[in-house]
Amino acid sequence: MSPEQVSRSHAMWDRISRGELNAAATDAQLLLSSLEDPADRAEVHAALGLVLQRVGRIAESRDRFARAAELTRSEPRVQASYVADEAGSRFLLGDLAGAASGAESARRLGERHANRFAACEALNTLAAVALAEGRTTTALRLTREGVRLQAGERESSGGAPMSHLYLGLALVELDRFAEAEAAFTEGLTRAAAAGAAGQLTWFHCMRGLARFLSGEWDAATADTRAALEAAERTGTLIARPLARGIVGLVEAIRGNVAVAGHLVAPHEGTLIAVGLPGEEWLAMARAAMAEDAAAAYEALVEGWLHTRRTPYFLSWRALAPAVVHHAVRRGDHALAADVVGAAETGAELAGDVPSARGAALRCRATVDGDAEAGLAAIEALRTSGRPFAFASAGLEAALLLHAAGYDDRARAVLRESADAFHGLRATPWLAYAGQRMAQLAGEPPAPARPAVAPGWELLTPTERDVAVLVAKGMSNPQIGAALFVSPRTVQTHTSHIYAKLRISSRVQLSALLHQHGLD
Repeated sequence: MSPEQVSRSHAMWDRISRGELNAAATDAQLLLSSLEDPADRAEVHAALGLVLQRVGRIAESRDRFARAAELTRSEPRVQASYVADEAGSRFLLGDLAGAASGAESARRLGERHANRFAACEALNTLAAVALAEGRTTTALRLTREGVRLQAGERESSGGAPMSHLYLGLALVELDRFAEAEAAFTEGLTRAAAAGAAGQLTWFHCMRGLARFLSGEWDAATADTRAALEAAERTGTLIARPLARGIVGLVEAIRGNVAVAGHLVAPHEGTLIAVGLPGEEWLAMARAAMAEDAAAAYEALVEGWLHTRRTPYFLSWRALAPAVVHHAVRRGDHALAADVVGAAETGAELAGDVPSARGAALRCRATVDGDAEAGLAAIEALRTSGRPFAFASAGLEAALLLHAAGYDDRARAVLRESADAFHGLRATPWLAYAGQRMAQLAGEPPAPARPAVAPGWELLTPTERDVAVLVAKGMSNPQIGAALFVSPRTVQTHTSHIYAKLRISSRVQLSALLHQHGLD
């Protein structure tokens, strides 16, 4: 390269690290128009591949990495990294066979030509394929091998291989959450020390997912919001669906529908069923906040179809029981049967993993109306470390027990579910469990409160959202962050709310909304 080309190349990589992807892509295209050396052109194609991958244009990123690999056939040590990158994009596209084949090639090239970075990345992709195929113990073995092999020096502008990320994911799928937490935290520390800002997004994202599943919802929200901030800062937009889905689920399940709605609102063109990684978590959040069963069902079906590209990668144990529940209610017995079959296959592939076994039993209990299978699901999930799954299974089993005439057992199960929902602050679910217990005890339902407070009908939809969040004790900056507006705008909305409701303080607003059941 000429001095000018070297300078532009350095600027390109610096811009990628800062998330200035448009400028980086411009640098790359200008370089491609002037470079002649195949190795130099390969590096620029790979840079474009990374940029395209970050913004979710995965097929184009695969093709760029493939071009880089083709240009470096005479330099197998360098080629190994590009083959590994191409395999990673193939996995993101759901091409599991192509990803596995490419990763094996990269692994052989890396080992033969002393490119530990490529060998580690290849092991990571092979582990991801194993997870997607339900082979959790194989994935754990591969990730541990990757951690052992992890390069001691920085061989890529993106930082060291993310072996600790995939180790954490394998441990999550084995219900070993404490070990997963340690792996993710170690990876975060390493990424921060290396200045690998793009990797921070994924480590926060996946640690947030693990914390959500294990019931640490406040910590999960903090992690996923950090992931969203990092995604915006570095241009790692591909991670946004998963991050938004997790924090949206927490807010929706806790009844903060306005906050969840701003996070997970669907946009035409996103194409959930064939979209970016993590779209199924967005779908679950939309179902959790849906106003009717039909909308929830549609969201869940979209999420389930999305997972068919990577069937057993992280989400099926949460998603399958919900899909079966709604499919049975809708009379879609063909879909219910398909999902039950997939869940039972997943449980068998996973081996004796409580969350996998519990998810399959929940699906079977719902389809067959089998209270004993429902109780078996509870017992499996009791040791899984996944409190929301355990509590939800309890609700399902209680209904089946009641239908079979076992009200005493149903009440005992509901009490356990209520305790778990209380610990998660899943207020709507706790209220539902309480209603069911009251019904089983023969108690009359609580008298209905007036649905509308005086002046409530004068509020705009946004003012109502703000009013509810004020009543929950959130500050103006917190409300602004939740609704993506400035604190000054929140203050303006609050002033309008006070005037329309004829009140003058947050305390009065909280009392009024609580009195009318609007909080």
